[in-house]
Amino acid sequence: MRMHLVTCAILTLAALASGRAVADDVPGDRFEQAEQAKRDVRVTDFGAVADGRTDCLEPIQRAIDAVSADGGVVRFPKSDQPYLVGGTIVVRSSRVELSGSGATIKLADGAANGTSNGRATESQVHVIRLTGERNRQVKNVSIKGLTIDANIFGQNDYYNPRAIVVEHADGVLVKDVKIVRTFVGLDFGAGSSNCEARDCVIEDWTEDAFDASGDADKGSGAITTNIRFVNCHARGAPDSTGNAWEIEDGVRHVRVVDCSVSDVPRGNAFGIRNHWTAGPVDVSRDIELRRVKITNVGGKYGIYSHSAPRDRFPANRLTDVRLIDVVCPAPILFYGPLERVEIAGGRFGVIHLGYDYGEKNRPEPGEPQPLDNTTVRISNTQATHININAYAGAFTLSNVLVDASGNPAFDHAINIVGDSEVRIIGCTVTGAPKAGLTLRQQASPQIVNSILWGNHQPFLLESAKPSLRHCCIQGGTPAEAIDKGGNFNKDPLFKSGPSGRFYLSNTGSGQIANSPCVDAGSEPAAFQGFDEFTARTDQTRDTGTVDVGFHYSPKREGERRE
Repeated sequence: MRMHLVTCAILTLAALASGRAVADDVPGDRFEQAEQAKRDVRVTDFGAVADGRTDCLEPIQRAIDAVSADGGVVRFPKSDQPYLVGGTIVVRSSRVELSGSGATIKLADGAANGTSNGRATESQVHVIRLTGERNRQVKNVSIKGLTIDANIFGQNDYYNPRAIVVEHADGVLVKDVKIVRTFVGLDFGAGSSNCEARDCVIEDWTEDAFDASGDADKGSGAITTNIRFVNCHARGAPDSTGNAWEIEDGVRHVRVVDCSVSDVPRGNAFGIRNHWTAGPVDVSRDIELRRVKITNVGGKYGIYSHSAPRDRFPANRLTDVRLIDVVCPAPILFYGPLERVEIAGGRFGVIHLGYDYGEKNRPEPGEPQPLDNTTVRISNTQATHININAYAGAFTLSNVLVDASGNPAFDHAINIVGDSEVRIIGCTVTGAPKAGLTLRQQASPQIVNSILWGNHQPFLLESAKPSLRHCCIQGGTPAEAIDKGGNFNKDPLFKSGPSGRFYLSNTGSGQIANSPCVDAGSEPAAFQGFDEFTARTDQTRDTGTVDVGFHYSPKREGERRE
């Protein structure tokens, strides 16, 4: 029988580094026109029986071995009952595909028992282990269509069993796979490169759903690079107190695109960090979440990311984290040094910057942990509260709406402590029962083209001296501030529109009056990129002199998103 092409929808290194999108199932440049494999076998031809009782590990392994020399497809015929396995299925050869739409592989009760003393991957029991060697990666392997029941609640005295673990492999595609009842679901581990999970779902995990890890904390010395998760979803994990995604310990160029986390009442959504270990070099960098949606996550944080203190762990660092068009009502937290943090687009609850994780059973962050040598930029974003430890780092809030009203309401919309550089440009700060901006301990932000209106008071100043230019400030410029001109105290005449409640009244949009914030800014809208956004209910982009305050994206429903 002629073999199906074994293909992977993998980006090249350059494409991954740029984060650009790819079409479904288009092979990467290196794998285009992959050679036809020579064999196509069914596990049932080797004695596997999908009855949920018979241990099928040996016949499945024989089927894989039958195609290992030249590559091939190992098929799991569709069945109402699972293929039971009493140990780990191992793939050590290139150009192998495991395919099984409508088929389930289930780990037998007790298969992982007694493995708690082992810490190496090979001493653990998983469902599928795909592995090469440190100096010889397996290449172009795919797992498609299968459901994997890791049966974690049928195991005892185990260490870190995973449904699928990939190590020392290049060009791996995991597609249309569902994983249930697992400790860790899918792990692109040490020495993995150019790998992708696409259209996968993981449910009911106890530790982590998806992982990307170089295992540098275990002294692997491996680099895990160019890893993508596309349209993958972690959901329904009532017992998990871990992270739906862990990205850690020696990974580079990781993309999580169009993915989601939902219904995790006790765990976090994303943990992006290295373990704090001394000794081996442990570097993670260039990690991006794009169009990720997080809902009903009840752990301490929706997303947290940090790097180890450089003075204590000089060979351990994580840098360059980006959240692009992410939706996360649960709190997020960053502390450093991280060198670069970018949050662009999206909607958030609380954003904590420069504080450590804190106690797991308490909602507030921990002690100050400054973002030394870190540039933080938040743009075109909505949040309910922003809390900045500004004793180190540089912070820019550009076109940010901070609305502290709602349930629960936050006493202060923005809280800043410390005198590092903070710039607030084209923002709207509203809804705070106490103060829009609370500034303490020499905080001296530069605030330009912004609206502070609808708070109990615009500022609470404690040994702080902000500078204000072309701002709309309810109650006027405080005496303690530096007035750089163009400020005014006039109702901005907010109007509800297609995307929210804080558009500016504009006769061109059909309202009876122009907001005093229209064309009241300090420079042309194009200078700050605000001409790509709108403050008008009719969605007309800002032109000429910039309108003061937050601007919404003018994109309409159905318009293609970048």
